[in-house]
Amino acid sequence: MKKTTLLFLLILFFHCAKSQEELWYNTNDIGGEFQWHPSGSITSLHVAFNAIRHHSVLVRLGYNKINRDDNSEKDIEKGSGWGGAIGYRYYFRILPHKFFVGARADLWRKKINWEQDLQTGETTTWTIQPTFEIGYTFIINDWAFITPSISNGVEINVKPEGEKVGQGFITLIGISAGFRIFNLHN
Repeated sequence: MKKTTLLFLLILFFHCAKSQEELWYNTNDIGGEFQWHPSGSITSLHVAFNAIRHHSVLVRLGYNKINRDDNSEKDIEKGSGWGGAIGYRYYFRILPHKFFVGARADLWRKKINWEQDLQTGETTTWTIQPTFEIGYTFIINDWAFITPSISNGVEINVKPEGEKVGQGFITLIGISAGFRIFNLHN
């Protein structure tokens, strides 16, 4: 039931975004993204739907690698997991380039191996990671982009299966690059 509801909401969200396209303006950004944070890194693929002036909706799928040695619940935490995100960016220019602010909500399924006082264990958890971001999109020859960004938010472990593992405030420094596809069929 939860999967059906989530799928319905995603389809409704994209239908609403697509129906709000402005005449003669519609682009999609397709690319890769890398984000570093003190506890590891995130590597992902993303798609941005730029259908309304000033606004962009992002979807990403990625891999979150964790390596916490000094900022966690345990002495050592290492692990990884797959997940995704949905986000929004507001560009201060009419078209989606230059300075922006945004918000993103990630959901990760992580498996963490930990060590504490000569004991070891494994914790599997769902992690929600809401963040706010700022960045700048450089456009190269109207068909490619490079976007450095910085995000701040919080990691919240939901339904951990095992011992408690690290969560809390997080800062991510990232860069994404890819191609811009113009859809002028309106």
